[in-house]
Amino acid sequence: MRNNIDSIVRDVTFNASIEHVWQAITCPEKIQLWFGSAASFKLKEGELGYFEWQDECEGQFAMRIESIKAPHYFAWRWMHKQGVAFDEKQSTLVEWSLTSIENGGTALTLTESGFAQAKHRQENVAGWQQELTDLENYMLEQCRMIEV
Repeated sequence: MRNNIDSIVRDVTFNASIEHVWQAITCPEKIQLWFGSAASFKLKEGELGYFEWQDECEGQFAMRIESIKAPHYFAWRWMHKQGVAFDEKQSTLVEWSLTSIENGGTALTLTESGFAQAKHRQENVAGWQQELTDLENYMLEQCRMIEV
C-alpha cells in the first residue's frame, strides 16, 4: 500500500485474464454489480456519467471519462459531493492500470489523486478498501462461472 497526502494507491492481483478485469472496470452493467448500485456512462473519452449508491451514502456522483487505452489503462474523474454537476476543478482522478502476469492473471493498480482536503482522501481510503474487496469477490464469482 502506497499513500501520500494527495493520493491513494492500491495494488490487487486477480486470477483472471486482463480482458475479464477490463470488462469488470469499464462496463457499466458489470461495474454496478460490485461498485455501488448503479453506473451510467458511455465508454468514450469526455463522456459524462455517474455512479450511484442506494444503501450506503445515498446518492449519485457525477463523473467524466478521461482516458481509455484498452485493456491496460482507464481513467475517470468524479465528484466527492453527491448530487452536484461535474466540475473538473472539484473532482479527483481515478486511474486503473492493468498488467498481465505470468500465471494468466492480472495485476491492477488503482490510484486516486487530486484531493482538495485530507478529510476527503481519508474517507475514500476506507471506501476503496471496501470497493476493491467487492471487486475481488465479483471476479472470484465470475471465474467460478467461467469454469462451470
